[in-house]
Amino acid sequence: MPGRSCESCAEVPDTSHWVLVEPEVSTENSVSTYSLSSSAGSYECFLSGLRWSCAGPVSLQYCFTDWYVFAEELAHMQSSPAGPLMDIKLMSGKLEEIHLPHFLCLGGCEASVYDAVRVLHGHDSGVCVQECELTRHHARIVHPSLSLLGVVWRTLHLFSPKVHCELLLFCTRTAPLNLHVYLVPTDPAHIQAIHKEEKPQGVRIRKPGTVSPLQQEASVCVRTSCRSEIHPEKMKLWPLSTSNYCEVYMEHPEDCFDMEVSSPQHAEPIWQARIRRDDYQQSSRSSVQVGSQMAAAFVERNMPALIQRVTLVMPIADKLLYTDRAIGQETYANIQAAPTSQEKMRALYEGLHSAGDQSKLAFFRILQAEQPDLVEDLWTA
Repeated sequence: MPGRSCESCAEVPDTSHWVLVEPEVSTENSVSTYSLSSSAGSYECFLSGLRWSCAGPVSLQYCFTDWYVFAEELAHMQSSPAGPLMDIKLMSGKLEEIHLPHFLCLGGCEASVYDAVRVLHGHDSGVCVQECELTRHHARIVHPSLSLLGVVWRTLHLFSPKVHCELLLFCTRTAPLNLHVYLVPTDPAHIQAIHKEEKPQGVRIRKPGTVSPLQQEASVCVRTSCRSEIHPEKMKLWPLSTSNYCEVYMEHPEDCFDMEVSSPQHAEPIWQARIRRDDYQQSSRSSVQVGSQMAAAFVERNMPALIQRVTLVMPIADKLLYTDRAIGQETYANIQAAPTSQEKMRALYEGLHSAGDQSKLAFFRILQAEQPDLVEDLWTA
């Protein structure tokens, strides 16, 4: 997840040895539901940041839910969200622990800050809160009772926490140039909602560099090194708003210009990048047409990430064997016999290596069709 490279909280303890997995996703009425089955072990969902430990096989189903359903209860409890609200259902098995993601930066925090954080349980009859153990990016609860769950902090403690942030930059028009700049807490539900709002007209411009942690509701300014119109001139870090952004308009954009985001809390810019014409003139990477050499280079370069993030391997293998004739029966049998999705992907890679660039192109095109967001994410990383 974003925010993991924050230097301010590097000394805060975190747990390790999590197996990164990517869930099966189904979408109905604009709501995405994630499904995962795991054997005994400790796992982390790549898309949501949710972690769990189990002593035996389990099946989970979960989705993000809007915090506004509990707006009245949060106000009554004098509490504010500190992470996504998730509707988690245990379909089979038993969980030993569950670790809910939060976006608080705990660097330099006193014990009173930890005391202010709770896990909220939402039910049809109302809400309740539960004490939890905080790690660097998660709130841990043991033998959990599943429901609507999310991390909150109690504002009655009279402190404004620092939060991990992410800057999202989208190009909505190239001539003249029109950019949308979002500054949001590192909340996967929030970030996904913004991506849905920007599609299909907005193309994300990805630039390296993390955003320094900020106080919640901090104000920031966006500036460019060339002539531009920026509206509004200031924006605030609001935890629940997907509409909080500024628009950058340039009638005659230069071939290269600098952009920075600054805050009164910091002497130096909290984020800065150089924007080149190629950055915003390229079309969406997920639909780009490439040849066999470029596809092969993508497949080879991203082998470690694809092994971890592609979990539904057999449908891909079916198409490679029966539709594209890109792998042989022996490779298919090796994929089918492998016990985990990671081992299946390693067997698939071995078959692609021996089959050549045309087979890697077939694999790439299947990924484009079935997992375009994954292709775009890896291509622009």
